[in-house]
Amino acid sequence: MRRPLLSNLLLLALWFSCLAATGQTAEPPATFPTIAVEAEGKVTAVPDLALLTLEVETKAPQAEAAAQENSRRADGLLKALKQGFPEDQVKTLGYRLSPVYAANDKSSPPEIKGYQAVHRFQVKVKGPARLGAIIDLALKSGASGVSGPVWPHSRLEDLQREAAVAALERARRLAEALAQAQGLKIKGVEKISTGLQYHPYRAGGEAMRMGAAAPPTPIEVGEEEIKASVQVVFQLTP
Repeated sequence: MRRPLLSNLLLLALWFSCLAATGQTAEPPATFPTIAVEAEGKVTAVPDLALLTLEVETKAPQAEAAAQENSRRADGLLKALKQGFPEDQVKTLGYRLSPVYAANDKSSPPEIKGYQAVHRFQVKVKGPARLGAIIDLALKSGASGVSGPVWPHSRLEDLQREAAVAALERARRLAEALAQAQGLKIKGVEKISTGLQYHPYRAGGEAMRMGAAAPPTPIEVGEEEIKASVQVVFQLTP
C-alpha cells in the first residue's frame, strides 16, 4: 500500500522541480526606452453645407389670433422655400406661444397686453452659394428674422481622419528628431490617443425684413479648419 503513495509523491516532486526549473530559465520580456510627444494636425475645406435659422413672429391681442396669423405666415414661408429650393431640407426647431406683458411698476401685478407666437425653422442648405437668395426669399415670404449661417461639412468624418493622420505624421517626425539627437531610433508605437477639434463657424447678427428695393444679400463662403491632436508614446531602440 505504501509503494503507490510513494510513487505519487515522487512524481509530484518531479513535476514541481520542472516548474521551478522552467521559471528560473525563462527570460523576462524585453523593454525599450520610450518617448512621449504631442502634435496637432489640421486640414482646411470649403463647407458644402450651411444651416440657417428662420423665425416667424406674430403678435395679437388674443392668443388664438396670434397663433392663426403665425400659422398662415409660416405656411407661406414653407411653400415658398419648397418651391424655390426643393433640394434643401426644412424642419421646425421650436414653437412658442406666450403672453406679452405691459410695462408697469412693481407695485401692481403684471398686465397682459397681448400674445406672441414664434415659430423657428432650420434650413439645411446644400449649396452655400445660394444662401443670399434663400435669405431674400425667406424675408419676402413671411420670415421675421434670419440668423446664421452655421457651416458644417458633409465629409466631416473623412476630414477629421485626415487631420488625425496629419497629426500622427507630425508627431513621428518630432519623435524621430528627438531620438536622433540621443543616438536612438524609433522602433514602434506603444500607445496612441487622439482628440478632435471642430467648431462650426457661426456668423453673427440677424437679418430683418427688407424692402423690395434692397440689394441681394451677399454671403461669402470661406474655408474652415478641422483640427486633431494626438498623444503618442514611441518605443526607441539603439
